[in-house]
Amino acid sequence: MWYTKFGPSGDVVLSSRIRLARNIADIPFVSRMNKEHESQVINRCKAAMPEMTYIDFSSMTKTEILALSESHLVSPEMVENKRQCGILTNSDCSECIMLNEEDHIRIQTMAPGLNLELCLTNANRLDDRLESTVDYGYHKDFGYLTACPTNVGTGMRASVMVHLPALTKLGKMESIIRSLSKLGITVRGFYGEGSKAFGDIYQISNQITLGVSEEDTIDKLTQVIGDIIEKERSLGQKLYSHDKFTFEDKIMRSYGILTNARILTSGETVNLISEVRWGINLGIIKDIDLETMSEVFYDVLPATITKNHNLTTALERDLKRAELIGEKLNS
Repeated sequence: MWYTKFGPSGDVVLSSRIRLARNIADIPFVSRMNKEHESQVINRCKAAMPEMTYIDFSSMTKTEILALSESHLVSPEMVENKRQCGILTNSDCSECIMLNEEDHIRIQTMAPGLNLELCLTNANRLDDRLESTVDYGYHKDFGYLTACPTNVGTGMRASVMVHLPALTKLGKMESIIRSLSKLGITVRGFYGEGSKAFGDIYQISNQITLGVSEEDTIDKLTQVIGDIIEKERSLGQKLYSHDKFTFEDKIMRSYGILTNARILTSGETVNLISEVRWGINLGIIKDIDLETMSEVFYDVLPATITKNHNLTTALERDLKRAELIGEKLNS
């Protein structure tokens, strides 16, 4: 899948995403829809995008939907959605259209590494295809009309997922978050709005959608991310050179636990993988690459491992997680 690949500046940037919020003009907003309206949204979008695969949430278990959320195909809010809803997606899941989430339509395009321009190009292509057959709610002064006022305008959220162990360890994140907020940029956790950062992973995205173009938003965010990448790399090298042997010992202990543990909880695993990724970037660990670590990371997230291996208890998950990680890294 796209999210296990190594992209531009992939040592720091895990992935990029563009999300466009849209609503169909002659159908009430999601909060006011009835069952017939829900079906109309789905059927119109399926007809407009016949080459994409439709996944109907009514035929899935909660664990299966949670696994989609872990892969960032759907929002955490959509997991609890009681409406008729689903997603349209392409073969590698780098393009996904959520139907009947907070808005009728949420177009998402993703790419590994820092690649917002590619994501925007792909999102605009999907958007143009839909708009050729579906009339959007649009106002000449305000732009695209959305369920939440904070999305009115372009309806676009551009976000970049970054791994920042050095900035986190040195306590720099609070000041970065404050300074970015003044620029109309927000920092969130691994699953976006309302979630916490874990494994030193953050989502950085634009807040402003009204009165600014999509291209200007992308340029601004790309410049900010570039500055953060430079800081992370520089501080990482300084930390390593300051106390080389202690640093290497900590990284290798984390690697040793991952490759030899019998039981691994989800929280412990995420933190250990963060340390090992850092060790790979600094050249301490040489026989494992970042793509392998990304595969391991996503394969052992709670809902994904439960779904793929038909597990029923937390202990079964923790045992299977340790087994899978050991097999993958030791091979």
